[in-house]
Amino acid sequence: MSDKELKSFKIGDNQSAGISSPVSAKANAAADSPESQSVGFARIEKILEDETPETIGEKLNSLISELETYGNEASTNKDKLAAEKAVGAVEKVADLMDYLFQTKGSIESNP
Repeated sequence: MSDKELKSFKIGDNQSAGISSPVSAKANAAADSPESQSVGFARIEKILEDETPETIGEKLNSLISELETYGNEASTNKDKLAAEKAVGAVEKVADLMDYLFQTKGSIESNP
């Protein structure tokens, strides 16, 4: 393009306007549901409300032991490394869940 053409260039000259999708009634219904009041971590919030720290700890510990068993039985270094990374990730999740349960307990004890 020449300098003259660049001065009067507009994106709309090369592309047509897009069509936006209309807001459906389904989207409005979803906005009124209790999950829409969540800050984005509905699954974690459900676990904190429905489970106890002991049951979550047991589930995560069994997952860690399964991953360690998989890592020990893995035939390739790639699988062993993946199992080690997964164990580390699950341990971090366990620490996070412990912290969240402690925070929940302190909030409930101090109204």
